[in-house]
Amino acid sequence: MVQKVFTVNDFNFILDNYAGQYLPHTKVTKTTSNYTGEETLTEGTAVNIKCYVMKTGQNFNFKEYGFIEKGDMVGLFKIADAVTLNSLITINGEKYRVNESFDVPGVFDSTGTGTVYVYTAASLFKAE
Repeated sequence: MVQKVFTVNDFNFILDNYAGQYLPHTKVTKTTSNYTGEETLTEGTAVNIKCYVMKTGQNFNFKEYGFIEKGDMVGLFKIADAVTLNSLITINGEKYRVNESFDVPGVFDSTGTGTVYVYTAASLFKAE
């Protein structure tokens, strides 16, 4: 049985018309030295994306929303913007790094074959 609960178009409509704001998103690539094993993060070029971010208070229940660690902010992003681990989001001149992210399904399929993801949720930490 497939049941549609929330679609990509639904999320994008809400973000574009009611709740979203444009913020710079910088994709980050990680490389590992074959010689030393040291990891290096390299920032790409920032691109403005429409997203929704909110500060998290002390009473914000991260586990209820699927997060393991409590971040400084939580962000909701369009799937098409490909916000992933280590990406940087600039908010009011300060950079926040994506520490944890997951794609949220909007179609629940009990057979396991028709799951469709609607948006990406991410826990953001102030970058040092």
